[in-house]
Amino acid sequence: MAIKGLLRRIFGKVFRERTLAMIYLDLLRLKARWRGRLKKKRPLSPRLHLGCGRRLVEGWLNVDVRGSDFDVDLAAGRLPWKDESFESVVSQHVIDDLEIERELIPLLKEIKRVLKQGGELWLSTQDMTKICRSYVEDGGAKLIADRKTRIPDFDMKGYPDSQFMNELFYDSGWNMNEFDLPLLDHVLHKAGFDQCRRVDERDFLERFPDFPPRRDDYPSLYVRVIKTEEGARRG
Repeated sequence: MAIKGLLRRIFGKVFRERTLAMIYLDLLRLKARWRGRLKKKRPLSPRLHLGCGRRLVEGWLNVDVRGSDFDVDLAAGRLPWKDESFESVVSQHVIDDLEIERELIPLLKEIKRVLKQGGELWLSTQDMTKICRSYVEDGGAKLIADRKTRIPDFDMKGYPDSQFMNELFYDSGWNMNEFDLPLLDHVLHKAGFDQCRRVDERDFLERFPDFPPRRDDYPSLYVRVIKTEEGARRG
């Protein structure tokens, strides 16, 4: 936080707050990338939680750019573990922050590499189909109501409901992509995966009850992917 404050004091009158935040993130990425240069090794857990944020789940290797069990720059497209190290990989609402060609597909290829044969990848992200359908049907009112179930004090601050669509798609400048199932399936296929199956949060929590629920099925797309021999040959 000292670095972030220093950036604000020096450049606060020159750069936008978002620009300062991106510079700070890139410094964190550089630090994590330097650590990632260490020789690849076996992790302490066969379960990998990518982009954990503050949601550190017991029994998993929780990974993010900072404050995690093992800090990694996910946008660099390299993971510091040996081939077939993990039985399961979970990443919730992270892939929309990564540029598809230069960051996400290389990361997915690395996930495939570190997954054991038959291992499973669970992803969730915002569902472009659900969001657009809700906007057409009611201008986003149900999406706002859904947000308030998780953040009771969420307030539109007097703006029309349509402004919430900017909140979802733009996310203060952090979002790089939105996905529907065909697009996500295409990206996974390019990374060498097949057998992408749509699921919901209930399926995910039944499989991994140690994860805290997000209760975000309404605006979200959940998928489960298995590493197969066919996918391995294609990759």
